[in-house]
Amino acid sequence: MIRLIATDMDGTLLDGNHQISSENIAAIRAAQQQGIKFVIATGRIMADVQAFIESYGLAPYYLTMNGAELHAPDQQLLHSAYIDHQRSQKIYEIIAQFQHFNLEIYTDQGHFSANSRLKTYRGLLDRMREVRPGTNFLKNFLWSLKNPHFKKLRYIKDFDEFWQSDINIAKFITFSRAPGRLAALAERLENEVPNLAISASFRTNIEINDAAATKGNTLKVLTKSLGIAEEEVLVLGDGTNDLSMFEAFPSNATAMENGVAKLKEAAAHITKDNLHNGVAAAIQTVLS
Repeated sequence: MIRLIATDMDGTLLDGNHQISSENIAAIRAAQQQGIKFVIATGRIMADVQAFIESYGLAPYYLTMNGAELHAPDQQLLHSAYIDHQRSQKIYEIIAQFQHFNLEIYTDQGHFSANSRLKTYRGLLDRMREVRPGTNFLKNFLWSLKNPHFKKLRYIKDFDEFWQSDINIAKFITFSRAPGRLAALAERLENEVPNLAISASFRTNIEINDAAATKGNTLKVLTKSLGIAEEEVLVLGDGTNDLSMFEAFPSNATAMENGVAKLKEAAAHITKDNLHNGVAAAIQTVLS
């Protein structure tokens, strides 16, 4: 019997318009009515997630920034795993050597851009081409202008001051339209900076966390505290940043049809893609 469901957001729970379909919402509510715990497991920062999820009338656990933070339904911080400032500075120095990369730094005090406002906006438009395929430039332009994530971004003016502050650094996320260069960057980081978890939510980014800050590790912290066994957990995802959940909870690991090959190979089940209510289909198969 399933007692907890954990789902990724982008490419999994959300449709092509970055909304949650009525079918997915209905399935989640049906699961919650049976006492099943619900977890949002995302690479996003809490500030980007909470109001959006609550607008659907949901009150899940929030596993954010790939597992760097875990919040209860009442937003209380239950667990965290941050990157110390010494390693953070080294990560930044390595990324800065790769030209034309956009870089954001997620922290316990908001999210920051390491680039100018103009370069950050151009980078956001590039991302929209990837995550909103088929949407024309004008719609992406207007959507990006109104994007809450972009509006809340803060810009680092003095890096020395930033590294010396009391901010806890949870995640670096960097974007490039050249996947080969991303692979080269990931290799350098793995070789030169210890104890990192490097993953991706889509093919044009990499996400850098502390080694303990993975979705799988943090979800195990939660299930242990709730007394829930591995075989009682359904996890859903589409990207490599979901792989740790599949490895930690293999019995009911379910990949989206649109998921990356590596994740689908690790899955116990494959569900429909995110444009055809794959989350709802997977939940319906486990409801009693």
